[in-house]
Parts: sequence; C-alpha cells; structure tokens
Amino acid sequence: MIYEEFASDLPRDRTFSFTSAEEMEEELLRSGVYQPMRQMGKGEFRAHLAALSTEQGDLFSDRYSTAISLYLEPPAGMFGILFPRSASGHFLACGDDVGNDKLIVSRSGCGVDVVGPSLVGSEAMTVPEVRFIEMLEVLSPTAERSENVVILEGNTAELHELRNAVAGLIAQPELDPNGEQVANLIGQTIAWIGDSCSQFGLERLTRNAARSRVAKLAQEFIEEHYRERVCIEDLCRITGVGVRTLQRCFRGYFNFTVTDYLNTVRLDSARRELAAAHPSQDSVAKIALRNGCTHIGRFSVKFRSHFGESASDTLARRSDRKSARPN
Repeated sequence: MIYEEFASDLPRDRTFSFTSAEEMEEELLRSGVYQPMRQMGKGEFRAHLAALSTEQGDLFSDRYSTAISLYLEPPAGMFGILFPRSASGHFLACGDDVGNDKLIVSRSGCGVDVVGPSLVGSEAMTVPEVRFIEMLEVLSPTAERSENVVILEGNTAELHELRNAVAGLIAQPELDPNGEQVANLIGQTIAWIGDSCSQFGLERLTRNAARSRVAKLAQEFIEEHYRERVCIEDLCRITGVGVRTLQRCFRGYFNFTVTDYLNTVRLDSARRELAAAHPSQDSVAKIALRNGCTHIGRFSVKFRSHFGESASDTLARRSDRKSARPN
C-alpha cells in the first residue's frame, strides 16, 4: 500500500498537510495542542490531519507516511480516546503493541508514548472529563475506572465500526450540523468502553512498569544530553541496570536501539535548526556540531538518508514558512 491510498479517506479539501514533523508540531501548538513528535523512519515525511470540533467533543483523523514517535496527552479537563490505525498491524502505545484491535483511553496528566511504523495513523476523540465520567456511570454503572492510561480490548468488529464512524463524520461534517451524531458516537464509544471493562477488565500499563521505567529514564537522559557525548555506561548508571537489560527494555518500549534513537534525536534537532537558520548566519557544519554530530561527512550522508534531502538544501530553503493549510 502507498501513502496516497492509506490517506485517501481523509477529506483533502479540509485536511491540513505537513512535510515535516516540526511543522506539524508547531501548527498543533498554535492550536493549543501540545504533541511533541519526531520522524523516526527514513524518507520523505508526509502527514495529514483532519478534525471536527463540536460542543459534544472533538474528533480527529491523522495519517503518517513514515515511522514516527509522538507523545499524546489530552488537554486539561479532557479524556482522550484513541483508535489506532496501521497498515502493518503494528502500533506501539507505551511499549505495548496494540495493533488495530484495541482502544487507548487516557486523561489529562496521563500521556501516551506512541511509536508507529510507516503508514500509521489514528482516529481519536476528546471528551470533557465530567461528561465522560457521567456517561460511563449511566451506560455502565459497574465499569471499573482507572486514573492511568489503559488499553482495552473488546468486540473487534464494533471497535472498527466506531473508528470508521469517526473518520466518516470528519469527512462529511455537513451530515451532522447539530452535533447529534457526534454525541451518539461518543455515547456508543463510552458504552463499548464500559462493556469492555466489565468483560475483560482494564489492561493497565503496569505489567511492563519496570521496562517502561528503564526506557523512559534512558530517553530523558538522551533528550537532555544528546548534544554531548553520551555513553552506554552513562545510561546504565542512570537506569541502574546492565547493558543487556537496558537495550532490551529500550527496544521493547520504543522499538529502536539506544544508538538509533540517539542518532535520530540528533538528526531531528539539527533539521529543526537548519529549517529555522539563515544561510548567511549559520552553516551545516556548525549546526551539526552543536547537535552532537562530530563527523560532518557522516552527518550529511545520514541526514539525506533519513529525511530524503540534503542538509544544505534544508538550510537553503529557509524562508518565512507559511502555516500549514488545507490542500
């Protein structure tokens, strides 16, 4: 499957398109959504995002052409409901491969680390916390509740129908001018959540708590020190585990080795600086060195391989970039 086919269900006349992770991140931040993301796969980055906002709740659909990692956390006072969508059937949420057949529920203050391969995306909805809890108590009064991120499994056919209904309403918002269908869809989804809690229980993200702790501590150290020389011994000291355990935990959580993740962080940071710099005031070599890439020739090869363009082209193309707009 090619990306055009994977993203063909989004309404292109009202869909925002992006050609870099930083561009998408910045546009979302301007809209009040904090969603840090990074391109993890090689090749041209393409992403599309469509949304429908109503008084009942907000619906979203997104698609990505290459492997990505991102952090999702609902806005303050909201619950987030995420329907994974992956062409390969692989979709990691906090280190668990949930595929296409599970649902992820989180609330403000409880973020979800998502890692997806190429041709990955999701449907999602955000619902006011008060409304979510009230509806859950009415529709499934015996359903167990959790303060943490949870992964739910249940009737797969119904789950897929709900996911497709989200995409359908976003594609044709004129069919629901008063938000009644959105309200019904939110109610059906919360009912599915309640039924799944009653039948299968909550799959809290605690069974892999030790692995998650090690992976997150290593990630935090890398994010803080990637401009410096980072040694595996530093990460073992910070996490309190040996090399093999560190590598196993990190790969199990992020689906990348420590080395690959560190290199990608450095490349990503360099790209962001190159895109914001001016050729007369900065250079590829200076930016590479500032981001921990000490071998300029090797950096240039890795940059082109990862992003599908040369670092010098990224720098030369610097201009007052326009905000992403529907195409």
